[in-house]
Amino acid sequence: MRRRDSSSATLYEARVAAGLSKALARAQRAPGHGGAPATPFDAVADRLIILSDMHRGKRDRADDFRRCESAYMEALSHYLDEGFTLALLGDVEELWKNRIEDVLSSYPTVVAAEAAFHASGRLIRFWGNHDEEWASPTAVRSDLGPFHPGGNLEVRESLLLDVRLAGRTLGRLFLVHGHQGTGLSDGLAFLARFTVRFIWKPIQHVTSMSRNTPSKNRKVREKHHRAMRRWAERQEGLVLIAGHTHRPVFASVAIVDEMERRLGLDMEEIRGRAEDELFWDEIVSDCMDRGWLGDEAPCGPPREDEVPAPHLFNSGCCCFSDGRITGIELGDGKVRLVLWGGGPQATRRILAEADLEAVYDRMSERNRVEGVDPARGG
Repeated sequence: MRRRDSSSATLYEARVAAGLSKALARAQRAPGHGGAPATPFDAVADRLIILSDMHRGKRDRADDFRRCESAYMEALSHYLDEGFTLALLGDVEELWKNRIEDVLSSYPTVVAAEAAFHASGRLIRFWGNHDEEWASPTAVRSDLGPFHPGGNLEVRESLLLDVRLAGRTLGRLFLVHGHQGTGLSDGLAFLARFTVRFIWKPIQHVTSMSRNTPSKNRKVREKHHRAMRRWAERQEGLVLIAGHTHRPVFASVAIVDEMERRLGLDMEEIRGRAEDELFWDEIVSDCMDRGWLGDEAPCGPPREDEVPAPHLFNSGCCCFSDGRITGIELGDGKVRLVLWGGGPQATRRILAEADLEAVYDRMSERNRVEGVDPARGG
């Protein structure tokens, strides 16, 4: 049984690696790249906020975004005023369950807030597996374009950035939703879409239960994070920022795992609750209430000998059941995992923070120590 599990994990990682490698190749061939260095990003002067997985519906009981709308709008107002570019990293609209026109007409204020970034030339949109309709430029022009005056709206699969500091290149930053190569979420998306729209959605209408994560099994999410991280480790000087799993990751550390460490949980005792999402939501709330996470006590990455090199970051999601949202900030020479919400008035808290230069230096050092050869590719 263990050999079969190992073989299955190896096959899964190979599929994810192939999907991400193809997405990276397409990003390198995108207009403006043409084999040249990636789009420049100044680590100090440029500001980028990455949010993903809103799964906006039509304000019915199957809509997982409605409870997060307030925190999301507060966040957008802050980032617009502070000069950030907004990157919406896929699964913005829940189109497996709903028609495009129903979603867009249900959230006119939210769509207008996003369009304000586009009007100022500071919006980057990506498509994910739940809103892959936007992979069609025709659909973007006819259905999404009218909500973004000025034209030239593009929804892309991925983006490659060349991170620079004081005139030198630190490394590359690769943004992609993260579902690439994952079977039902990628190549067989049409089958998954049918299941969600005609089977799961009616159940949600009756129960108001939320199950928008890629998997109900926490171990499967960890397997996907591991597959993405291992692929990123084989790419020279590359940091991968993804969404899709709905669980934030900072410097290759799943934030929930870090909270387990700080709480001193006995994993043997809670093994039977590995699939209980409400249980893990309670852990997050408990850490926040105790002040173990937040501006006063950011958890930051663990010691260097505890985790792999920091090749992977995940923005989390904007559809948590308690109305909070998470995202990845880049700017002022730093990368931050931030959380919005959790009170009568949405507030921003830093869950983790690191210098971008230190992230890339640490990647290089770990590769030298462990003998990793990025040239072998993905």
